[in-house]
Amino acid sequence: MSAKRDDYILRAIEQLRIMVAAAVKLRNRGQLDQALLAIVNAQEKLFARPASTFMALDLEEQLHLLRVGEAPDTAREKCLGYAALLREAGLVYEARDKPELAASAFQSALYIVLTLAVETSLPPTDEATANIADLLERVPVEQLHAPVKELLSQLATLGA
Repeated sequence: MSAKRDDYILRAIEQLRIMVAAAVKLRNRGQLDQALLAIVNAQEKLFARPASTFMALDLEEQLHLLRVGEAPDTAREKCLGYAALLREAGLVYEARDKPELAASAFQSALYIVLTLAVETSLPPTDEATANIADLLERVPVEQLHAPVKELLSQLATLGA
């Protein structure tokens, strides 16, 4: 990969972090509609296409789209960025008293974080462990979908 492309990717990832922070500020100020718009805008930038295009895909297809043509580290960062956006969307939905939408967003974020943790075939880092624990606190265990439960089982076998 060229240095120019590496620089572009690093700038894009940093821009994503800034957009997540902006959504957090909007949520904290009670500007929930604006926070959701900021999240959708960040997702469109992350996927480099309109929301209607990637939101029609299932989560596995979305992850594939984020990874295609990317170096493993860059793909991982993009996926973690997407998980952060989904977590923030869940917090906004909670604040809007939309528990079903919040649980869905949290569970999607959890699926992404667990997928990345399992793919390394190593016990998760402290940061990943904290992220997983935070998301598990937000999704009732009885609502976890089978693929998430399977990933949790796989992670347990890695010594997490």
